Amino acid sequence: MFMVNNQNDTVKVKMLGGFSISFKDRELTDDQGRTKKVWTLIEYLLANYGTSVSQERLIEAVWPGEEYDNPLNALKNLVYRTRTALKEICPPDLPLDFILFERNTYAWNPKLSCEIDIEQMESLHKSASDKSRNIEERIADYEKAITLYSGEFLPKSSYLDWVIGKSAYYASLYLDCVQDLIPLYNQVNDYEKTVLLCEAAIVHCPYEENIHQALLVSYGKTRQKKKAIAHYQHISEVFYDEFGIQLSDETTKIYKDIIKEMHNVELDLAVILEDLKEAGEKPGAFFCDYNIFKQIYQLQARSVRRTGLSIHVALLTLTDRHGNIPSTSSLKMGMKRLKDCVVGSLRKGDVVSPYSAAQLVIMLPLTTYEDGNMVLNRIAKKFDGLQQNMMLRLHSRLSALAPIDLI
Repeated sequence: MFMVNNQNDTVKVKMLGGFSISFKDRELTDDQGRTKKVWTLIEYLLANYGTSVSQERLIEAVWPGEEYDNPLNALKNLVYRTRTALKEICPPDLPLDFILFERNTYAWNPKLSCEIDIEQMESLHKSASDKSRNIEERIADYEKAITLYSGEFLPKSSYLDWVIGKSAYYASLYLDCVQDLIPLYNQVNDYEKTVLLCEAAIVHCPYEENIHQALLVSYGKTRQKKKAIAHYQHISEVFYDEFGIQLSDETTKIYKDIIKEMHNVELDLAVILEDLKEAGEKPGAFFCDYNIFKQIYQLQARSVRRTGLSIHVALLTLTDRHGNIPSTSSLKMGMKRLKDCVVGSLRKGDVVSPYSAAQLVIMLPLTTYEDGNMVLNRIAKKFDGLQQNMMLRLHSRLSALAPIDLI
């Protein structure tokens, strides 16, 4: 709970996205030349504002796992240096004692009025979650809470054990605020604000698929359907590159519904042809998600029976040297290299798609079995050349596309 006095007499503390402490237009930040231990002591006391902290607990927080001949004396010296640093934000005519010592414990002076962004965020989230309040008040409080989250909790101290847990908590609190605010915006039909909210949220939470879903829906509601399509294609690649997975059926359905709603009656064929063009000139093969690959495959299978053209499909699989699925980090890097290698080695008319976390599937139109094998050998040689330690193995299989009887 933070005290409220004269605004000019309030110590303002920022812990999200960086650390700073200001008082009466004077500011200290963790960019200034102080030892890290001084900042850690200030941060820990403020993160536990309203609580007295034992000397032993402070020593473990500031010097985790370190051993000193006289740790209590080291702490006493550090507190002295910290108090000296804090004097920089005090006017000469107003000396303040920020850190108190009583009964072998330290605490941030509770008589000082403080505005701490993490406490404000928690308080705003609590009030916004009260469903008995009117929707406008709840929206306003959620917006204020979200604005406070400018980044992770104490990013320069993210390696400390006590920071890790709190960082995860405030990131989760931010996500809760976003996910709770989206339906409130939608309830009042303010989809423009939902777009802005989701676009900002995916900077902090890039892999939360439900936020991407809300963004796609809001793009559709605000008639930004081309933006929705581009975003869907972008996240399809991101989710595969990062995790080797396809987007959920729910996300794909949202995308398909947007496509269906896009097309009004159009009498000018030139407009349609322009819309069908691929955005931008992209070299190499056409990379798409597996659902689109299946549709292209089925179309080609229909035409093969009639035209007699030779089309082959290849499956590329990455393993470690023992034939097992590689570790997550090796697989992620290997699949990214393989994708770049394959797309860059093939023709524009060839099609590539992820099949699993460790596999790509390729369609090679107008290609004989012998030429297809030559292409796969070229890809394997190029991929091996990108590996310094040859820890991964690339396996390939090639088969002719089976025609579909149209009777």
